[in-house]
Amino acid sequence: MTEIKVLIEGYAKELKKGWVASSTTCLITTENKKIITDPGCNREKLLKALAKEGLSTNDINYVFLSHCHPDHILLAGIFEKAKFITFDTNLMYDKDLMLEFDKHVLGKDIEIIETPGHVLEHLSLLVNTPKGKIAVAGDVLWWVDGEDQVVDINQKDHSQAKGMDMDKLIESRKKLLKMADYIIPGHGKMFKVKEC
Repeated sequence: MTEIKVLIEGYAKELKKGWVASSTTCLITTENKKIITDPGCNREKLLKALAKEGLSTNDINYVFLSHCHPDHILLAGIFEKAKFITFDTNLMYDKDLMLEFDKHVLGKDIEIIETPGHVLEHLSLLVNTPKGKIAVAGDVLWWVDGEDQVVDINQKDHSQAKGMDMDKLIESRKKLLKMADYIIPGHGKMFKVKEC
């Protein structure tokens, strides 16, 4: 059965002229694959988290990148033996080979879902685990440090990134909340989806 573990809980603190932020990073183990989601930009934390699991960057088969923001993808290149599932017109990169991928390319228990809004090209994962269906949501849902982690599908996206579309973001939030038992946000704690 597929297992998912949060290696680094994402954080985001707004500064006067910027941010201190790095994304939530997960390790998914399924069949004969080890998958890292959004490796973030804090190298020290990432390497320490991998070592705690008895892993090195060479043990990772796939890296899943939800979207293009550096606080989610900056460290992707340290996984030199991995294939990369990307938001970039939904291509899988294996060094210089770029191929389209099926929504179950990472395994039968993992579905890749298009979730635009935060940016146009944004992907999430729905992972079927013994605990239930867990969505790795990227920045479909995320919170600033110290903010109450209350789910509100209409909550303003703090980053207001180029290409942000609030209507599409609301639809993506609804989709994940309907499909998942638990959600792992891009920044913040994993939470159980409450029945509506």
